Amino acid sequence: MILKKTFLFCATALGLGLAFGQAPINPVNDFNNINRIDSMTQELLSSIPSHTPVSKSPISYFSRARFEADVKMMGTTIPMDYHSMVEQQIRSLLGYGQNYFNMIHERMNLYFPIFEEILDRNSLPVELKYVSVIESNLNPNAVSWCGATGLWQFMPYTGKSMGMKINYNLDERKSILMSTQKASEYFKNSYFLFDDWLMSIASYNCGPGNVNKAIRRAGGGKKSFWQILPYLPKETQAYVPKFIAMAYVLNFTEHAYNETHNGSSSILVPTKIDTTLHLGRVCTFLGQDQDEIMHCNRDLLTQNTGVATNNTVLMPYRASMNFIDNLDSATEYAAIDYPTNNYSQYDNVTPNSHRRLKRKGSKAKAGLRSSARSSHQVVRKGQTLSSIARENGVSVNQIKEWNNLNSNSISSGTKLKVHKGKKYRHRKNYR
Repeated sequence: MILKKTFLFCATALGLGLAFGQAPINPVNDFNNINRIDSMTQELLSSIPSHTPVSKSPISYFSRARFEADVKMMGTTIPMDYHSMVEQQIRSLLGYGQNYFNMIHERMNLYFPIFEEILDRNSLPVELKYVSVIESNLNPNAVSWCGATGLWQFMPYTGKSMGMKINYNLDERKSILMSTQKASEYFKNSYFLFDDWLMSIASYNCGPGNVNKAIRRAGGGKKSFWQILPYLPKETQAYVPKFIAMAYVLNFTEHAYNETHNGSSSILVPTKIDTTLHLGRVCTFLGQDQDEIMHCNRDLLTQNTGVATNNTVLMPYRASMNFIDNLDSATEYAAIDYPTNNYSQYDNVTPNSHRRLKRKGSKAKAGLRSSARSSHQVVRKGQTLSSIARENGVSVNQIKEWNNLNSNSISSGTKLKVHKGKKYRHRKNYR
């Protein structure tokens, strides 16, 4: 496990270092060529198993003694206590069928290496990764009936209160990196509050307020999770036993290992995007499956990488190295100034034809500016300068300058001059 985490860290460090222009080697001959080294590194990293169960065997019988002997081998600091509810959850999970576990193992191949690295970096037990399994079945697009979203199922208010961006262009609850880091912060805070991992996990489901209420109703003082269990919300009563059961099933049963997906790791590298690019165009340039990269960046609700957190996207190892190696050409190709924001009509364009499209886009943009100068808009009831600016892709200050306004107040019926389109440049900065 230590070896696996070390190599994953090296892959991330290598990818970030290259992305920021810090080439680790100055190639002087074929034997030291960076492409050759990348190929060897990828081969080494991908050969590391994505999930290594403690043991695997069919369960023909189940007993407290067997359970306790098994979990002792995990060596985790989270108390995996035996309880009748845990046994009930184990038997329930074993009835899910092979198709369910094939799906889970396929997703574990992609997410578990990242989870383990972030949890370990935050000095947390890596077994907390199983919380994401019971929360979302490792689906970054999962949305619950109450609006909780992403791999770790953050509610909108909780996500925003923890500093996550949630808007029409970006939802960091779906980000593999950001959501896992924020989940780690939550676990650290709740463990500091309760000094008990099972209570910390319970609070992830029902909130610290409900856990504190259960402690008070149980008589106060130092209590274990099992002592306050009857006083917790019904869903939370089953939540912690299901977490323990999932960890057990994925480590000690016939579903603990999947030959197709656990024998190697999918290496994802955080890759710095230096400018606003269209991710679909990046994929076209790299000859990469667009769905594969978009699946790694579900937080991007559009394909505009300019809204990405710290302008960083996740790419498969080989795609990331290819992008960094051809950074200038990829940036020029993917940042073409198209005449409209509808990039889909250019999906079949080849890299060699991008200059022609660029000239075409420039002409269309000039036409947009000239036609925009004569546009007017009547303020409707309920509209503000901010909403009008958003609708037209301009700033409030631009609208105020165009109409000689001194304040942000505006009354309905007012006729405004508005230069529509995000392509418009302020005349003071226009070159």
